[in-house]
Amino acid sequence: MSIMRTTCDKASALNFAFVFSTGMLLALVAAAPAARGSDLPSPSPKVVSVTEATHDGISKINLLSDGSHLYLTEWPAAQVIAKLSLEGANRSVVASPFSNVRLVDLSPDGTKLLVSAIQPGSRGNEFWTLPVGVGSPEKLGDLTGRDAAWSMDGKQIVFGKGPVLSLASSTGKQVSELFTANGSVFAPRFSPDGERVRFTVSDSEQNATALWEVGRDGSNPHPLLPNWQYASTACCGSWTADGRYYIFQVTQTLPNTTTIITSLWALPDAAKSGSERVSDPTPVPLTDGPMSFGNAWPARDNKNIWAIGVRPSVEVVRYDPARKDFVPIIGGLSATDLDFSADGKFVTYVAIPEGTLWRCRADGTERRQLTSSPVRAALPRWSPDGKQIVYVSMLPGQRWKLSLIGADGGPSREILQDSGSQIDANWSADGTRIMFGDYALDTGGISIRILDLKTHKTTTVPGSEGLFSPRWSPDERYIAAISPGNKTLKLFDFKTQKWSDWLTAAGAVNYPIWSADSQYLFYDDFINDDESIRKVKVGESNAERVFVLGVFERYLGALGPWSGRAADGSWMFVRDRSSQEAYQLSVDLP
Repeated sequence: MSIMRTTCDKASALNFAFVFSTGMLLALVAAAPAARGSDLPSPSPKVVSVTEATHDGISKINLLSDGSHLYLTEWPAAQVIAKLSLEGANRSVVASPFSNVRLVDLSPDGTKLLVSAIQPGSRGNEFWTLPVGVGSPEKLGDLTGRDAAWSMDGKQIVFGKGPVLSLASSTGKQVSELFTANGSVFAPRFSPDGERVRFTVSDSEQNATALWEVGRDGSNPHPLLPNWQYASTACCGSWTADGRYYIFQVTQTLPNTTTIITSLWALPDAAKSGSERVSDPTPVPLTDGPMSFGNAWPARDNKNIWAIGVRPSVEVVRYDPARKDFVPIIGGLSATDLDFSADGKFVTYVAIPEGTLWRCRADGTERRQLTSSPVRAALPRWSPDGKQIVYVSMLPGQRWKLSLIGADGGPSREILQDSGSQIDANWSADGTRIMFGDYALDTGGISIRILDLKTHKTTTVPGSEGLFSPRWSPDERYIAAISPGNKTLKLFDFKTQKWSDWLTAAGAVNYPIWSADSQYLFYDDFINDDESIRKVKVGESNAERVFVLGVFERYLGALGPWSGRAADGSWMFVRDRSSQEAYQLSVDLP
């Protein structure tokens, strides 16, 4: 198991994975002998239809619309701003003097784009305006920052720079600070009446985001949804034109699965919800799969929302040392968590985005599906004789369980009938025992256990409390495991029955793999220097770098970016090939 690496920038840039349904939050009313019109539950906001607006396969970061055109920040090689006609679907690139430029906002009169650009020699991202039609780019004073937005009257700009949210005139002058956050401020937006500003605060240490609100004059700063269950992953919102709803996104991992979901939510505005004020509005989900949506831009007609949608797809590649490059290992395979049989003839894997378990020959032929939805699989491992596969079986709302299934399919069975969760299965050389990481429900502690498949009895490895991601050495003398935080690599010697610190301050030990001779442990490290594969020898305390991955867009699953080794010893990784397109969501916002 590996740590999850998520940043707020990736959340706002739509680095999503497959969506699993979260269900709808319904308003419930007390039963009454007779229902009157006023007693009926109010209708909820909902998406009526979804239409794909682009089909070019170009990576997209954000978008907005003036009603007749879409403007998108695209990333074919460098960031550019594209303009798409909604009638003829004609695409062009907005002229710009910048090599990298990102769309930030559209002026209320629709004549100018507010953009963020990095200029050579500048001390940060500069804010400029680009004309939609005729005109020249204009720099907004000395303003620099991360995100910005115009007020509805076009006279002021609110912008975030580091932890500070500030207000300036539309020319970039008369700057005043509104609020200083405990984190980085981004995605600010004025309310349509111009009286409030909502924005997102990111906390990189806690890997969390939160929505905030402050008055235009800096009064009453407060978190928007302090007690909401998804408050720590909410971000990036915009008001509808009539000010009755605030549309934002939430990125989360579905409990007890490896599914990452980014969905759109509608929050009724406390001051603008129909004829009566809503004192404590509740967010309502607008999207619930099978795609992820984010970076919403409500249309001016209050009947549509523009958003970027993601269809997850990946490519399994191996590192070729001779070419110093990554090449596909099996053409057309969208999968993760690969494991080759001992003879190298077969491979098992987890399909993306479905999460189902499959097996095929090493050349990709004879593919066979072994499990089906709603069960999602992870980290499969072949038995030494190639007849069985043990894997993590996950169902929403239930504990993770290790299950066994035949190489040709058929019924599966849980290896251990208890209330805990299991992960990271390791086979003994003779195939009679399975070692795994265990989370005990009664104590809430983690440890390493070994199950004897013949007697069905389990034993706990002495001193393994608090350790995870165990790896049995091929000669079965050692167990390598990781301490919480992925910082320390521990080694258990079966001869002495003791643990020792093998590697400390290791950066981040992820997906460790033993060498065939049990002399080295390899691991994926994306903390120290460049992202790389490293190895450490038994008896030594310093790791050496094997190779650097370089610029490589890896797929970010809930267990982190996966890595493994193929039958020939080459390193395997999962490249993100997800498509990002613009979509029109027709909505009913009562």
